[in-house]
Amino acid sequence: MRVVLASLAVLCTLAGCGPSAPVGLAADVPGTTWSLERIVADDGVVHRGMGEQVSFGPQGSLSVSSCNQCSGRYAVRDSVLTVPNTLACTRRACPTGTVELEAYLAGQSVLRRDGTYLIVRPDGSRQQILFVPAEP
Repeated sequence: MRVVLASLAVLCTLAGCGPSAPVGLAADVPGTTWSLERIVADDGVVHRGMGEQVSFGPQGSLSVSSCNQCSGRYAVRDSVLTVPNTLACTRRACPTGTVELEAYLAGQSVLRRDGTYLIVRPDGSRQQILFVPAEP
C-alpha cells in the first residue's frame, strides 16, 4: 500500500498536479523595478528615458514614477501585462514633451525579454517601451 501511495505521489508531481508556480515573465516581473531606457513610437521616433521608473510589487502592486507618481495594480499572465486604467496619479502640469509613462502602461501590453531589456508593446500598437533593470 505504501508503494502504491508513493508511486501516486511521484506520478502526481510529474504530471503537475496541484498549484503550479508561475514561469517565464509571470515569474520574472513581480518584485522588480525597471528604468525607462527609450520609447520607440509608431512612427519610429525615439524618446529617451530621463529617470522614469516602474516597480512591479511581488503581490501585484504597481508604482510608476515619471512626471506624475502613480500607483495601482497589475497582473501578468503568460506574456500579457494588464494594468487597469484606474491608476491613482498625481496631477502635475507636466512640461510639453515629458514622458507620462502611465499612459503607455495602462491597458493590456505584450511583454518580452531581450537580454537585459524588458520590452513592453501596448496592445494594438507598434510602439515599444524598453526598460532596463533599475540601479539599486
